[in-house]
Amino acid sequence: MRIAADARREAGLGHLARCTALASALREEGVEPETLGLGSSEPIELDDVRWEPWNASAPPAGAADLLVLDTYDRDGWTELAARPHGRLVAFADALSDPAAADVAIALDNGIVGPRQVLTGLSFACLRRDFWDLGPRQAGELPEAVLVTTGGGDPGGLATRVAARLGGSDREPALPIELVWGPGFEGEPPPGVTTLERPRSLLEPLLRAGVVVCAGGQTMLEAAAAGTPAVVVEAAANQRRQIAALAAAGAVLPAAEGEVPAAVQRLLDSAPLREELSQRAQEAIDGQGARRIARELIALERR
Repeated sequence: MRIAADARREAGLGHLARCTALASALREEGVEPETLGLGSSEPIELDDVRWEPWNASAPPAGAADLLVLDTYDRDGWTELAARPHGRLVAFADALSDPAAADVAIALDNGIVGPRQVLTGLSFACLRRDFWDLGPRQAGELPEAVLVTTGGGDPGGLATRVAARLGGSDREPALPIELVWGPGFEGEPPPGVTTLERPRSLLEPLLRAGVVVCAGGQTMLEAAAAGTPAVVVEAAANQRRQIAALAAAGAVLPAAEGEVPAAVQRLLDSAPLREELSQRAQEAIDGQGARRIARELIALERR
């Protein structure tokens, strides 16, 4: 089994994070996948999974019985999908041509074309830290507001949101923590605490009373941790995923300009934070990577 995930700096960490989760779950089942980082110039290690560089000048040797492909780079997707392989598995939000995949992994049921779809929030593929969390005990007094858009800052979103929150008259006046990832540029706004490239977001999420995030992997990790989340759409391919969690009552969607008011609404209401936390953990239980791994192993053996 071969897993190829987008490892370009501009792609952020979401592809590597969820594919690392899948590789970890496959290992737990006794399967050692080949892991390739698309667009990387050197090996990358995440959660003890080593991603070897893949580029056109050094293609993987031989055909895989099953190829898991996760990249928004359409040219790279097409090139890899055209190489010899067995059945093709893809995450639906990174699938430019649904008919090209034998199996798609989708958190909502809006995709058609693949012969098989692993669909539903139960297939949210999260890193090992989020697999076995117990119910969150939501405190009456939050310790901080966390702002994070993952490894990158699309269009300066996280920096602007953190600056607005830091300059607003919130009550209570909680510290603003901004996760500063490898794809960030410029300087953080004044009065904001930066968390430089944390290995995992679990501890910051558990410490935060509210998190402001985009609608990708970070949103799913926040849900698994039970952290009440205000979610801003940072890319069109996040829309369905945000809608699925919002329909479950698990997140509070907001436009960028609405974020300060939405954060204040959560800070003002312990019952609302408790409700969001409970519904989020009911929707995202952290076991998605294990479910996908078992499905793929059964598929490969058929």
